[in-house]
Amino acid sequence: MKVLLRNTESRRYYVGNGQWTPDSKQARDFDQIAQAIQFHQEERLTDMEVVLSYGAPYCDLVLPLRPEG
Repeated sequence: MKVLLRNTESRRYYVGNGQWTPDSKQARDFDQIAQAIQFHQEERLTDMEVVLSYGAPYCDLVLPLRPEG
């Protein structure tokens, strides 16, 4: 399982260094949900969701992230 961050508007995954990709295989794996959430909060990213990717899109679990406040 991979823990990914995806923008809900562009449907692109976070790669690193401000880069994004439409390919989940190229995305950064945060290893743990808590790490992805912490990164989301520290970078103040908006319109994001955590995707738990199991290698097949029909098995992905999507967790929406609400803005802090």
